[in-house]
Amino acid sequence: MKNLTLICFASILLSMACSKKNEEPSTVLPDATQIGANTFGAFTNGTLLLPRSIRIKSADMVAYYNPTAISPSVNFNIYADDEVVDPIRTIQIISKTPLQQGQNYSLQVSPTNPVSATYTGNLEYNVIAPLTGMLNITKLDTQNQIMSGTFYFDAIDSKGEKVSVTDGRFDVKF
Repeated sequence: MKNLTLICFASILLSMACSKKNEEPSTVLPDATQIGANTFGAFTNGTLLLPRSIRIKSADMVAYYNPTAISPSVNFNIYADDEVVDPIRTIQIISKTPLQQGQNYSLQVSPTNPVSATYTGNLEYNVIAPLTGMLNITKLDTQNQIMSGTFYFDAIDSKGEKVSVTDGRFDVKF
């Protein structure tokens, strides 16, 4: 009986420790790696956005790259949902042109710019002039299907409210 009581007590302590860990969101960006670690993170107005899901078998981050897609098809698409917060926050970067390692790409929405970014909270925020943003591809390995990069952007919603996305990074398999 003493052993059963000890096992029950240990189980309760362990479950409390696990639930407390899940309640405290991370405040640290993932490391800036280039190994296809399937990581993504950025700060939105100083608050960390990581791909986190509250649903079982939910895709909280998706990355797609097809350099041979013909315009106006999408060559690159990455998005990350943070479902742990309310409202759910999403960052999405899309390119309608093949990307190259070591290149910087403007994220401003315009008819002549094939690369863009959006942030979604309560509303959708877009990078519209005079606001700016930049995507830098730090690694592109098509043989091993790895893409890594950094990004930042300022975007505005339909009500004129601005969001700043800073210190963005990703390292994904596509």
